[in-house]
Amino acid sequence: MVEVPDAVAQVVAEWIARGRPAQPAIPWPRNRWASTFPEHLELLADLPDTLDRETVARHGRVAASGTHEAVRAFLTVMAWGFGSVGYGPWRTRRMLESVPDAPTRLCDAARVLKTESAVAAYAAMAARCRLRGLGPAFGTKYLHFCSIDETPDAALVLDRLVANWLKSNTDLSLNPVSWSVRTYERYLEHMAKWSGALRVAPPELECCVFRAEAARRRRSQWAQS
Repeated sequence: MVEVPDAVAQVVAEWIARGRPAQPAIPWPRNRWASTFPEHLELLADLPDTLDRETVARHGRVAASGTHEAVRAFLTVMAWGFGSVGYGPWRTRRMLESVPDAPTRLCDAARVLKTESAVAAYAAMAARCRLRGLGPAFGTKYLHFCSIDETPDAALVLDRLVANWLKSNTDLSLNPVSWSVRTYERYLEHMAKWSGALRVAPPELECCVFRAEAARRRRSQWAQS
């Protein structure tokens, strides 16, 4: 029998008791993104004023289709991930310009998700598909939204919010800053085990953990999420 930490069971139970609400959408500075990426004005103009996970997932689902789709998915994920942070567009531009074949690398990482596994895609993004300046926190966000429909083997977000909550409430201590395939593998293994015991999907458990830690940080832009 799988032993689930009490805190993990509690955040899931509270989420279910509230009717399983989706994470609220977050505002993003459209004009800043448009001025930084004028070649993607059509995409940026079509996005809503606030971004939620489902909107981002619609673009992530097709990232493996080609380099154009992969870049569009990456921009949408970054806009969601940075939210209202003003330097988000500039930092994203720097990532995309860090290597000449960035679109190909993003597309290849998404294809590894489709043909192999979340761990294999993480390993690819940490090495041959890596963009300079892109760490695990935002790299796993991209992978997550590229694999949103692959529930049994979905890539999950591993950022500081998730890692800090897990460290404070469970015995699972993870470094979300450095690329480590073994760290990510352990993370997915625990989340799959716990979510299975609680009868929720791994991405739902990750979102519960993310939101629980965000709610604890009143100054975080995600505090009301």
